[in-house]
Amino acid sequence: MSSVTSNSRGEESAPEAVRVEHGDGGLSPSHAVVEALAGVAGVDPVDLADEAGIFLYDHVDLEALDELVAGQRGADLFVSLSVDDYEISVDATAVVAEHAQ
Repeated sequence: MSSVTSNSRGEESAPEAVRVEHGDGGLSPSHAVVEALAGVAGVDPVDLADEAGIFLYDHVDLEALDELVAGQRGADLFVSLSVDDYEISVDATAVVAEHAQ
């Protein structure tokens, strides 16, 4: 996962992009999406809805995402989502969340 950076006043700010790996007995793809999105939004994953105002179930069926990715292990897979001001990319092994351009 990407580290937190400091702005010109020395205050911590959220990173521009966060990468979270999934699979192999670790996080599910949907949990990796939550972790990556929370990281780039600069909030704790459990506070994503309350502090960042992001309700992922309004944008994607997380169970369907898990099934889609699990069914494609070892294959070329790329899913892209737009969630509020963020772009999320999911492949067979990792999720990357970043601020939309």
